[in-house]
Amino acid sequence: MPKGGVDITEHVLFGKYRLCRKLGAGRSGTVYLAYHMELEEYRAMKIVPKTMADYDTFKREALFLKTLRHPGIPLVYDVEEDLDNSYLVEEYLEGESLYALVKRLGSLSMKTTVDLGIQVCRLIHFMNTSENPILYLDLQPKNLLVCNGIIRLIDFDHAQYAEDIDAFGERYGTAGFAAPEQYGNESLDCRTDVYAIGALLFFMSRGKTPGKQGNMIEPGENRELNRIIRGCMAERKEERYPNAGEVEQALCELKTESSRELAMESLNLVFAGAKHGIGTTHAALGISNFLTRNGYPALYQEEWETDAVRTMARTRNMEADDAGIYHMDSLCVRPFYGRSVKLPCRYFPAVVKDTGVSWKEGTFLPEADLYVMVCGGKWWEVDSTLQAARYFKACGRVLLLFNHMSKDIRLKLPGELCTFPCLYLPFFANPFKEDKSADACFGEILKAGTGGEKKWEGKKRGVKFWRRKPGL
Repeated sequence: MPKGGVDITEHVLFGKYRLCRKLGAGRSGTVYLAYHMELEEYRAMKIVPKTMADYDTFKREALFLKTLRHPGIPLVYDVEEDLDNSYLVEEYLEGESLYALVKRLGSLSMKTTVDLGIQVCRLIHFMNTSENPILYLDLQPKNLLVCNGIIRLIDFDHAQYAEDIDAFGERYGTAGFAAPEQYGNESLDCRTDVYAIGALLFFMSRGKTPGKQGNMIEPGENRELNRIIRGCMAERKEERYPNAGEVEQALCELKTESSRELAMESLNLVFAGAKHGIGTTHAALGISNFLTRNGYPALYQEEWETDAVRTMARTRNMEADDAGIYHMDSLCVRPFYGRSVKLPCRYFPAVVKDTGVSWKEGTFLPEADLYVMVCGGKWWEVDSTLQAARYFKACGRVLLLFNHMSKDIRLKLPGELCTFPCLYLPFFANPFKEDKSADACFGEILKAGTGGEKKWEGKKRGVKFWRRKPGL
C-alpha cells in the first residue's frame, strides 16, 4: 500500500471508492487517498465542501484537468457530488515534492537543475499555448512532484484562463515565487509564469527561496544559469523571456554547451569483494546513499547473480517500477536481471555497480572511473586481498577499501599492496542511514574516483575526511 498521510476510519463513497487516509489539505479542499474497489487501483480524491467561498475554483480546476492531456499533469477519472460536497477523482501520483527533495539534499546539481527546469518549461509552455491558454500562477516547489525523475504538476487552485484573467479581483501567489505584478493591479500573462520558473531554478540550484526580485542572485561558477535566472526574474515583464518555450531553449543550449562539464557528474564506480562475506554490498549501498544525500542521485545496481535486492524488496513488500528499479527510502536500487534483459535506461549522476566476487569466475567486469576492491581488515585475510589486487591491477584505477575497521587497528601490508591507494571504512550499522565516520571515508573514495577535491565537492559542509596516514 502507498505510504504517507493520516489514517482515517474506513468510509466508502459512491459504492466504489474506499477512503484510506488523508494526504493533505489546501485552500479549497482536502485530498484523500482512495481505493477503487472494483478496479483495485489507488486514486487521489479531492473533497470540496459546497459551502466554501472558493467552490468555483473547484469547478475550474476540474475543467482544467479534464481538458489538459500531458504526461506531467494528473489524469481526471471522475467528478462526483452530493448534497454537501463535490469530489474530484484523479490519478494518484507517488513521488517526492520538489520542496522536500531540495530540503533533503540541500540543493541539486547543475545537471539535475537544468534537466528538471526543462521539464517545467515544457509543462508551462504547454498550458500557456493550449487552445484556450491557461496561466498556472502558483508555480512553486510544493506544487511539483518528482516521480522517478519525471516532473508532475499538481494543485490547479490558482490557475486561470488567460482570457478571463482580468475578471478575477483577488490574487494569490507564494512569496518568493510570485511575480511582482501579482502583488499589484498590473495585468498578468505568460511572463508571470516565466518569473516563477526562474525562482524555481534559483531554489533548485541554491537550496533556498529567492527574494521578490531577480537582483539577489549571488555570483557563482554557474554564470550561464544565473543569466537565465535573471532573464526570468526581471522585475519588469518586458525584460523577461517572452514565454516558457524561450526559457526551455536557453536551458537546452546550456545543457549542450556544458556537456563536458556536466559529464564530470556522471560517475561510474565498480565495487568488488576480495572474497565472499566481506561486506561488499553493505559498502556499495552505503556510498550510494552518501551520494544521493549529497545531491548526486545514485543508482545501486547489482552486476552478478545474487538475491540481495530482491530479498530486501520482499521483506518490504515492494514492487519495481517500469525500469526495474526499487525505491528504498531515498535510494534507487536495481537487482541483477541477467545480461539478456533489456530495461528502460534512466540517467543517474552516479551509478554504483556491485560485482561481488564474480571476478573469480572470469565474468566480464563493467568499465568504471574507479574500481573499489572491498577487503577484509584482519591479518588472516591478507592473502585474499593480495590475490584480488593482482587481478584488478590491469583493470584501471583501483582502490583498496578495508572494511569494518577500527582506528586502532591497521594492517602491515605486503610491499606489493603498498602501491595501491588504501582507505579504511569503519563499521556502520545501516547503509540507508547517515554515519559521519563512514561518510568521511566515502568522500575520500569519491575524490579518488573523480581526480581530486575540486571535481568532487560534497553538498554538506564541515565533513572532515578520514585520510590514510603515510606509511600505513
